[in-house]
Amino acid sequence: MPQKYRGMLLFLRDAGIAFMFVCLVLLTMFAYTGLWPPLVVVESNSMMHGEENLSNVGTVDTGDLVLVKNIDAAADVVTYLEGYVTGHRTYGDYGDVIVYKRSGLNTATPIIHRAMLYLELNSDGDSYRCAALKNVPVSKWSTHNTLDTWDNLTNTLTILDVGWNDLSISVDVRAMLTSHRSGFITKGDHNSAIDQMYGAAGPVDISWVVGKARGEIPWFGLLKLWSTDTLGSPAPSNSVRDLWVTIAIIIITPVVIDMVLTFREKKRIERKRATYAAKSESRSATEKRVDDEGPKKPPERT
Repeated sequence: MPQKYRGMLLFLRDAGIAFMFVCLVLLTMFAYTGLWPPLVVVESNSMMHGEENLSNVGTVDTGDLVLVKNIDAAADVVTYLEGYVTGHRTYGDYGDVIVYKRSGLNTATPIIHRAMLYLELNSDGDSYRCAALKNVPVSKWSTHNTLDTWDNLTNTLTILDVGWNDLSISVDVRAMLTSHRSGFITKGDHNSAIDQMYGAAGPVDISWVVGKARGEIPWFGLLKLWSTDTLGSPAPSNSVRDLWVTIAIIIITPVVIDMVLTFREKKRIERKRATYAAKSESRSATEKRVDDEGPKKPPERT
């Protein structure tokens, strides 16, 4: 093979292996999540924890790639209130984080926020029930109407000491009733109020839910947000730093490995050459000694 084509063929081989590896990873993600694409990019800081714009591994931060798993029913989602009782936590707080379409519209950018509770519309259409409240201590919640119970909510419901900053979260049940729909009440961990207070059209219907978040790849979504100019809030400085460091490591590691392997191969060849040279020298010395001694005389007969 001509030397000028050898480098190109090696590059194509390595590129092909990398491409097949990426395809294998994506197919594995699809098999696990049941969704395509299996990842979403977090565009804003609405799920971040802390006042400073700094990311943390284990929370949903600006620029993270989040794996989204398909769900079939509302029961597949553990809400904040249910998680508070059972201890189920994801991304630094109780309950599951869900991805849903705003108002059910396919054209709108999906929202990734925590499912706080599930309101089920009663048959009378004038009240809600929240089954999770049955097991939540009364010190954790209250209602504006003292006659309201977990299965007959008609007025404002307040959940106390929520999240990393211990907020009191209010749910305007009367406003939710106008939607005539059951669904999830959702909230970004960094936001001070539920989504339904920011103009969201009532509870999140189960048909709007794309899936629930399961796992993340930190920082790498920033590449997509920068290239498409869709960054919704400033990128965390430590995410930017960690991203470039990781990319540098990914690029440098194969080069270092190749250099080490090449060095070891050269040393192995040098050792073989040295061994061969030593053997050749030994053979030459033996042959020279034989030549100097001359031919051996046959033994005399008596």
